Amino acid sequence: MDRTKPTMLLIASLIAALAVLVATDPFLDATQEMSCCSLAAGSCRSVCSKISLVVLGAEEEARENATRRLLEFCSPELARFWGCVNSTLNEVKKHGNWIGRGCCYLALNPVCRSTCALSGSRRDLNESCRPSDEPEFFSCLEKREEAEKCCSNVSNDTCRTICQDLFYKPGKISNLKLYSSKGCFHQVPKCLKNVAEVKQAEDPKQHLHCCNEATNTACLDTCRRILQTATTDQEIMDALTDKCKPVLPQSPFWSCLLKSGSPKPARLPLDAGKLSCCTKAAKLSCQSLCWRAFQADWESAWLEFDAECLSSSFEGELRRCLEDADDPCEMGCSGLSYCARFNDRSTTLFRSCSATSDEAAEWEAHHWARGGTVRGLGIPVRAAASCPQETLRAAACLLQLRPCESRIHETRLCREDCLELMVSCVDWSAITGPHTAATLCAKLSPARSDAPCVSLKPFLEDPQEESVVHLEEDIATPCKSNPCAQGEICELVHHGRQLYRCLPACSLGEMSKQMVPAGSWVQIPRFDQQGCLRICQCTLRGLEKCKTLNCFKFNSCWVHDRYIAHKANFYLECNPCHCFEGEFTCSKRNCGDPGVPSLPCDCPTHYVPVCGRLGFTFASGCLAKCAEMSASEVEFGRCSSRDPCASNPCDSTEKCVRRTRVCLSRLHKPCPQYECVPLDCYLRDETSGPVCDQENRQHSSICAMIRSGATLGYRGPCLEGCSLRGPVCGANGEVYANECAAWAERTVVDYFGSCVAVGLIGDHAKPRCGEAVQCPRLIEPYCVGVTPPGACCPVCGGAAKLFYSKKQLDRIYYMMDEDVDKDSVTLETLLTALSRQIQVSQCVLRGMITPDRDIFIVVQSTLKRPTSLQLRACVVEAEKLVTRISERSPRIAAEVPLGALTRAELAHSYISSAISINGCVMHIVSGVFIYVLIS
Repeated sequence: MDRTKPTMLLIASLIAALAVLVATDPFLDATQEMSCCSLAAGSCRSVCSKISLVVLGAEEEARENATRRLLEFCSPELARFWGCVNSTLNEVKKHGNWIGRGCCYLALNPVCRSTCALSGSRRDLNESCRPSDEPEFFSCLEKREEAEKCCSNVSNDTCRTICQDLFYKPGKISNLKLYSSKGCFHQVPKCLKNVAEVKQAEDPKQHLHCCNEATNTACLDTCRRILQTATTDQEIMDALTDKCKPVLPQSPFWSCLLKSGSPKPARLPLDAGKLSCCTKAAKLSCQSLCWRAFQADWESAWLEFDAECLSSSFEGELRRCLEDADDPCEMGCSGLSYCARFNDRSTTLFRSCSATSDEAAEWEAHHWARGGTVRGLGIPVRAAASCPQETLRAAACLLQLRPCESRIHETRLCREDCLELMVSCVDWSAITGPHTAATLCAKLSPARSDAPCVSLKPFLEDPQEESVVHLEEDIATPCKSNPCAQGEICELVHHGRQLYRCLPACSLGEMSKQMVPAGSWVQIPRFDQQGCLRICQCTLRGLEKCKTLNCFKFNSCWVHDRYIAHKANFYLECNPCHCFEGEFTCSKRNCGDPGVPSLPCDCPTHYVPVCGRLGFTFASGCLAKCAEMSASEVEFGRCSSRDPCASNPCDSTEKCVRRTRVCLSRLHKPCPQYECVPLDCYLRDETSGPVCDQENRQHSSICAMIRSGATLGYRGPCLEGCSLRGPVCGANGEVYANECAAWAERTVVDYFGSCVAVGLIGDHAKPRCGEAVQCPRLIEPYCVGVTPPGACCPVCGGAAKLFYSKKQLDRIYYMMDEDVDKDSVTLETLLTALSRQIQVSQCVLRGMITPDRDIFIVVQSTLKRPTSLQLRACVVEAEKLVTRISERSPRIAAEVPLGALTRAELAHSYISSAISINGCVMHIVSGVFIYVLIS
């Protein structure tokens, strides 16, 4: 008989009772009382409600005190109540020695906390606690289990306690020294041998590579200094235990430092960006070859990988991902001589439009014309003598320039074009075996006739629609070919005469073309456990401060009563959803009548704003509650109306300066809206970048502004082309001093004046707030555009709704030690990183959090009077981003927090614009709604 069944049944019944209690009052903190309390009343109920089930589980003394208090106030006649209490206490006592009980208070889910308080092992948590939801709780469990495993054989109680403290309760002084001072080194367990045997610093410099594992700047600098200068181990330990807390033997830093020998410093994979593609391989053998090739074994694995996998028609997703790492699809093509008919395709995407590709196409076409073999088909194929030269030219140019289909970013010939090419241009007399045009096209074309593809026909004719356009004059893409020096990355500048600037950057490996700017964090697949990640920060010295993320792999999502496969799309009612690593996200529409505009949870259109503790404004308390914000997580009024410096959060030697943030992790509490700048700051330190004061004067840094006595207007350089008239209402419901201030925070301006209304969310782009708001004139009356969710007025531009993994950002946030690093999981950082994907200098990306806590972006023109082509370019840029996110391109997956983006939907349509004529308002519908779900 399985003895665990009665125990599990009892736990289940207790948790079920607790769930009923929580359901009756969603704002009740379920950890504050036992579920049994609902069976009592009066003073007994009051006393019972103050007994925490989590505390009972962790402390024997608390159980004794609880029993004494209940006997004093609760009548023995309460049979059901006492039966429940006795069962609970017996269950708690039964597993009272389980080390995990000390972690229960860290669980966020009330049912998980209570299950933990009654459990006797991690196995008992499986049904109630998900590791992806509870990173802090499970991290605590791992530390305590490691401590128990390491220290259980230490017989002396004092030594055993100090041994355990080395793992999960480090103090300010060195626990290593304390271990020695208590005479415990005669009882050192094997797992601490390396710690105990550090006596003489024979060659401290041999451990310098360990400093790269430091998790904060102070530790990194101290480590490098002390290992260069120290002569004894005591000196080293004293310095490092002070600056590199906590002292955890299992952490990468201390594990590296305390190991004997002189291991070589860990190096980056050959291409970290391409490693993230390996899981896309359809065959397990291709996954393995991919991992070997881009981790460290290029020479021996590449040829086999190329022959077996990259030429396979079944590995299209893997092939596209690898191509994106080196040559992502970008807009426009010009300056070609041989492939001249591909010139001036301004809004067509290409992977490799360059003079080099142009020359390669010419060589390829001449090679075919001379009877050379056409490569990539698996069998010898030669061009027929009757094949028109222009067709050969177009085919060679297509192969080398690689124009991209917009929805999946792959160069796959349309089946009809391919069959026609095979019939007219292949010398079938030279082919033996059962090969046909259809079998050859299987390698060049998608299997389905309705699948996305690239047609050859447009490139057999001179471009007509855009033939008069001079690309370099109408659409500028100065960063496309990266004009910066080696080790630098190009970033667009949308103000002044300068089109771009060069930033110091880090490469993602010796063979990688992908770079990230200094200060950003990247995600690197782990070598020891495929599918798991390390995160590292790019500094001027390379990738440092690396941390290993808690690794939780889920192959499916549990949705209601069924499992949904990882990366699968499905519907809940009328809403499209997507499963990603155990977490699913859905669009949130009113399913009663999809055509009727509404707000989430059918909230009324009352603009009574509340500020959420994560730094963004909800138009009403109803919308905040719908987004699962509790009453304690919001305050009345807009976030922009609050003065974060009013409470004097900085000390007397510092100046408090507003710095707005929108935090994406719910663990971020509070989400600070200010920064403290030392009054004696270094005047020439320009790391904060330029700022613009309220008088529209630019300063080189925050420090320079403070020293001049000016007041902050907004961060970044003083912008041009925007209005200083204000206030203005942002599409996010915040009020800004003027249009420039809104743009500086990457916010779409809704209308001039303070915010007074909230707009219903619908599929059509048109004014949403009636006469309550006067919408500004559109830059182009018949443009493609959008009315952002909850906003009143439509704007021209490409738009998309983005969904992100909140659990992944929670895990990253939890690993960050320094406050400055926690900004890596903010909306500002995400929009900045996403903006670097934009290549057209006349387009700028702006964004906001939606009422249902997703991300909404709009790619707008920077010009007051853009051309139709420039407006189209901004739409194409938005569509490009949607495809990269949906395809999990390395350009997205490699960078924090972009790697948390799991899905994207296009949201723009033709605008139903309101145009004023002779004092009357008429609505003109200039097109139909376009809504595409990229999966």
